[in-house]
Amino acid sequence: MKVRLSSRFIWLFCIPLITGCWDRNELSDRAFDLAASADLNKDGTYLTAGQFIVPSRIGSGSIGGSGGDKPYFIESGSGKSTIESIQKTRQKLSRIITRGHRHNYYIGEDLAKNGIKDMLDAFSRDPGNRIRLDIWVVKGSTGLEALQVPYPLEKIPSVASVKIHKAVGGTTGTSYLDFMTAASTEGSYPTLPVVDIVQGTSPQKTIRFYGRAIFGHDYKLVGYLNFVEGAYRQWIRRRISYFDTVEAIPEANGEVGIIITKFGSKIKSSILPNNKVKMDIMLTGIGHVGENTTNWDLSEQHNLMLVQHVINMKTSEHVRDMITKVQKQFGTDVFGFNQTLNRQHPRVWNQLKGQWDTIFPDIEVNVNVHITLKYIGLVGPSLQLKESEIKK
Repeated sequence: MKVRLSSRFIWLFCIPLITGCWDRNELSDRAFDLAASADLNKDGTYLTAGQFIVPSRIGSGSIGGSGGDKPYFIESGSGKSTIESIQKTRQKLSRIITRGHRHNYYIGEDLAKNGIKDMLDAFSRDPGNRIRLDIWVVKGSTGLEALQVPYPLEKIPSVASVKIHKAVGGTTGTSYLDFMTAASTEGSYPTLPVVDIVQGTSPQKTIRFYGRAIFGHDYKLVGYLNFVEGAYRQWIRRRISYFDTVEAIPEANGEVGIIITKFGSKIKSSILPNNKVKMDIMLTGIGHVGENTTNWDLSEQHNLMLVQHVINMKTSEHVRDMITKVQKQFGTDVFGFNQTLNRQHPRVWNQLKGQWDTIFPDIEVNVNVHITLKYIGLVGPSLQLKESEIKK
């Protein structure tokens, strides 16, 4: 009994010591940075900006930030370095910048082409930057413009990029970590997701997920993969959860669109004579038919198998074309072939890793896609076809 009373007394004594704030940075003294950007000015200086929340307006602000009561504001600063430009921004703020809620960081295309090595050095040294952060390249525009684009479905526009990327099957919260990991791995080249600013249906512009940006060892942008090409690359890397595609079926005078929701990827490396490297890629998926403009009745098993065969054959060609483009146009291993070779043939990798940049463009690649169509929807043939037009 005495032990219980003593324990309760100790807990009561500790309560005043473990509650309350531990420093003087009250919430009312913080400026919450929800998104930021970095650009290169024409004079060679850096321009950084932040999208800050206005707490008093977050409950009443109009969706998309239109009107005069936007729940956020944007502030920027320019300087000879990233640190100096951030300091110029701080000189305009009455509160201490807090980055714990930041989800997006936009890099303008000019800065990406010039190189982001110095920016990332300052970025990685700041403990306030979250490791689960998405860094984006803004194709054909600036990071500041991406911050300024309103989005009607979200009170804070910067949230849209992450949600769009997730909606089209991409992974979120990993691009910063993935970039730094690839940049520090022998033979790998880093990539970042890409957005661009396009004209929407309404008069105002909107933001769109474009694809993937490829960087060289010097941290300079070397090229882009468009949306479909980027999806194929993500499939190889097992970083995709949704993908839809439409293929023409010449034998049926129409097209079939399928939606893939389950994915698999296996890469097998082999060493040919004269130390020539070969990669065999097996991509698998499970999907269902979302559209059928042919005259085939897909409830008939032989018709469905023919469609499945054509889609697998053509998708294999598309993936192979994408890999060839990266090999010949960019010369950058963004598929993890180096890691596959290191795991499966470590001795050979130790001999070749210093020459990987010259070996990669000539690697023989074989791609085999096997998508299994499990569902065809509620109907076999298109309902608008007459019975005489349907091929069983």
